Amino acid sequence: MKGYTRWIGTAVLAGALLVVPARPASPTGGVYTQTKHGNTDTGVNRVSDWPVGSCEQCHVQHGGGSPKPFGLFAPNTNALCATAGCHNSPGANGIYQGLTTYDASAHAASTAMVWPGPDSTVDPGAPPANPSGDAGKCVNCHTSHGYRDASGLIPAQVFSREEKLCIVCHDGSPAARNVKAEFTKTYRHPATTVTGKHDEAEDGTAANYAASPTNYRHSECEDCHNSHVAKADGGPLVAPAASNRLLGVGRVAVSNGAAGLPPTYTYRGPADLSPALEYEVCFKCHSSWTTLPVTTPSGGPPRDKALQFNPNNASYHPVEAAGKNLNINVNAFVNNWNATKTMYCTDCHTSDATSVRGPHGSLYNYVLKMDYRASSAQRTMASTEHCFDCHRYDTYANRNASDTVRGYSRFKNDGHAKHVGEERRPCYACHESHGSTNLPHLIVTGRSPGINSYTQTSNGGSCSPTCHGVKSYTINYPR
Repeated sequence: MKGYTRWIGTAVLAGALLVVPARPASPTGGVYTQTKHGNTDTGVNRVSDWPVGSCEQCHVQHGGGSPKPFGLFAPNTNALCATAGCHNSPGANGIYQGLTTYDASAHAASTAMVWPGPDSTVDPGAPPANPSGDAGKCVNCHTSHGYRDASGLIPAQVFSREEKLCIVCHDGSPAARNVKAEFTKTYRHPATTVTGKHDEAEDGTAANYAASPTNYRHSECEDCHNSHVAKADGGPLVAPAASNRLLGVGRVAVSNGAAGLPPTYTYRGPADLSPALEYEVCFKCHSSWTTLPVTTPSGGPPRDKALQFNPNNASYHPVEAAGKNLNINVNAFVNNWNATKTMYCTDCHTSDATSVRGPHGSLYNYVLKMDYRASSAQRTMASTEHCFDCHRYDTYANRNASDTVRGYSRFKNDGHAKHVGEERRPCYACHESHGSTNLPHLIVTGRSPGINSYTQTSNGGSCSPTCHGVKSYTINYPR
């Protein structure tokens, strides 16, 4: 509970100086009766002696001899909120799991988790800073009396709307990582540009994430993070196991069928704290579970990632399962990658800043870690481009590399290095980065310049590209 006291004015009465206390500045903004706490039908109903939603449900009338701050019936701790009949059990929509779960979260455990006061660049109308003794308390995000801004009552009895609440802390202080800066970058999830579409009760309704017909498509902090549950990881993770920072958010599990067919989807709500997979969180927006937009932000067709990552496809990047080409020479990879590893969506779609992980924002298109151009136009690829964060540049793109290094590719006769390094054909001309339902090696047809058709054989294959006639090739190692 937050209280405010201020003293103004003096008066002289019968020769004595009288200091007159002003009325406390209202913590309610005049909206308490509009809040869930103050609702006269469904509000706080701790004791039957007073009306539902009345102040006396929490505050002892006139203090009543209570030694507790603000005349509260109990000490002003999280246990006050978790009083029997109040927030002692999980909420109806599953976002809040009860005090025991919250106490294990990073927000509860951190001594730095104290509301720092309003950020003039985000929401200057937010409440003033909390004292250090409030570390980990519910009152660092929530106000029991409600709060309002220029648009009226703020939902969920929090200080600020949507991402404004989070980035006041997650700007480098008190939270160590500056996520706020990521949302100022050119390419980002639209947390700061799309407002009023997220609903705490949207739960497993696919239409609430859809691009049509009403366009509820949105991406708020709460879509990927649950502040009541999220916490740091205890050690290294193995893909696709989700980070503990994603605990307690709704996600979409898949049961895959044949290549080229959408999977069967199962929505798992915030209350499901069973081990989650990172891509399941992404599938809420980036799969045919919901209605995808007609075009992507880059102007291309929408891509159903659940369809593309299906392990029954002819080829795919190993997000849901290890890849199919398990004999790739380990030296064809860099940065500790190999043919048997699985990967996260956020191994590619993440900040260009090494201090922040996750698809918040990036200097590069598609919220990628490094530069990537969705164009097959002839050009010289740089060693700093995104593909070469995993695949060895000298093997696939450097015509001047040694025979040994170029031979790490499956192609004999310098196939990759000759095409990319000498003929200046970028990876995009021949490969689809997510998955192919019918072609091996992430080969894609129909781009210009690119490949018109492709046929695989037992020891190689043949292709008909736009830049020369049909050519066959053999491979350096078995599939």
